[in-house]
Amino acid sequence: MSTNTDLFEVTSDEELDQLVELTLRDAGTELAELRRQAHEGRFDSEKLRRAWFVIEGLGRG
Repeated sequence: MSTNTDLFEVTSDEELDQLVELTLRDAGTELAELRRQAHEGRFDSEKLRRAWFVIEGLGRG
């Protein structure tokens, strides 16, 4: 599987997982918390909203 982003070319599930972890670390949150906010339809910040849509778009949400 290969997924292209503006910054990365992801060629394995391991690389994809690393990209998700990097996104979460940059947003200062954990996936469970981000999922909770998405489920409620309310994000604590625009950065968290964008992080969710990145992760969801990668198929890891």
